[in-house]
Amino acid sequence: MTAVSGHGSAPPPQDRRRRRTLRTRAAIEAAALRLFAEQGFAHTTVEQIAEAADIAPRTFFRHFPSKDAVLFGDPEHETARMREVLATRPADEHPMRSLAAALLEAADRIEADREQHLMRAELLSSLQNTAEYEQHLIRQRWVRDVANLIAKRMGTPAADPRAVAWSMALMSCFGAAMHAWLLREDGTPLRTVLAEVLAGTAGGLAEAADLLREGV
Repeated sequence: MTAVSGHGSAPPPQDRRRRRTLRTRAAIEAAALRLFAEQGFAHTTVEQIAEAADIAPRTFFRHFPSKDAVLFGDPEHETARMREVLATRPADEHPMRSLAAALLEAADRIEADREQHLMRAELLSSLQNTAEYEQHLIRQRWVRDVANLIAKRMGTPAADPRAVAWSMALMSCFGAAMHAWLLREDGTPLRTVLAEVLAGTAGGLAEAADLLREGV
């Protein structure tokens, strides 16, 4: 006889592993950001971060490739998570809708760590030109990786202009929403801000498309 799972049943092992992974990453980020703020990014070592997070240095490198990835972001981790979400979406769904679903999942994860993202934003602002350049490179790489995911989902070459344009548009909307959310102090959820930005952008794109059709 097959047992029926109830509300009291234990979560699947993969879910427990994911939660442990997320807790460890969050602890590493919290320790690193605190040290960056206290003694400066350049003077903080991976060994110091590991000690503050009560982990071994090798554990740090299982979660982040470098201390730069903690401060500037880890595109590989985010792309991997996005790939997982896209794999759960209906095959016949429009790629932009699938990508929006992946971004909403990211927004919910970010929502839980607002204080850390605020601290990261303040640290990046203090680094000025260096941070701007690094963030520019990271955004370029992330858009490229996401465009590749969308093109693969569509079964088209990676250079498909639709995949590139859709990725750039939605990733830009996500960045704008994230910036606005960090500035707001009224408790509005990030996914709400993102929905507002996406709706406004969709309306503007529709108007632009109408104008272009009129000229054809």
